[in-house]
Amino acid sequence: MRIYIVQILASFGLALFAPAKAQGLSTPFTGTWSIDLRTPAEKKDKVECGTAVFKLSQTGAKIVGDHSMATPGCGRMNEGGEGTVKGLVVGGTAVLTVTSARNGQIVFGSAKVRGDSLHWQVSEEIKAGEPEGDSGLILQSGVLRRERL
Repeated sequence: MRIYIVQILASFGLALFAPAKAQGLSTPFTGTWSIDLRTPAEKKDKVECGTAVFKLSQTGAKIVGDHSMATPGCGRMNEGGEGTVKGLVVGGTAVLTVTSARNGQIVFGSAKVRGDSLHWQVSEEIKAGEPEGDSGLILQSGVLRRERL
C-alpha cells in the first residue's frame, strides 16, 4: 500500500511545477472547516469541546494548514499546529498528510469540497503515534462545514 501512495504522490508532484492559472485552479480548499463531534445529548447539555477543525490555505495545487481535535468534555486534545497539514490538489481532490502534535502520528487521506462541505477520509496511517496505543486524535472521516467569517 505504501508503494501505491508513493506512486500517487510522485505522479501528482508535477502539479506543483505548473502555474495555478495554467491548471485552471481556484482555491476551494482555503478556509476553516469544522465538525461538531458531540452527541445530541452532549449538545443539549452544552458539553464543551467535541470538535475537529481544519484550517487550510490553498495556493495553486499546494495546500498547507493546521488541524485540531478535542473530545467532548475536553478530556483529550490534539492542538495540531501550523504546518501539520500538507498536500496537493489533484483534480477536485486534496491528497493530504496530517501530523498529530499530540503523539506524532501521521496519516494520509483525501478531501473533496462539495458546496460548503469538506468530505474527509483517512486512507492509511503512515506513522504510528507514541506511546503505542495512544490516539493521535486525528479525525478519521467526516463531513466538515465551512465556517463563515
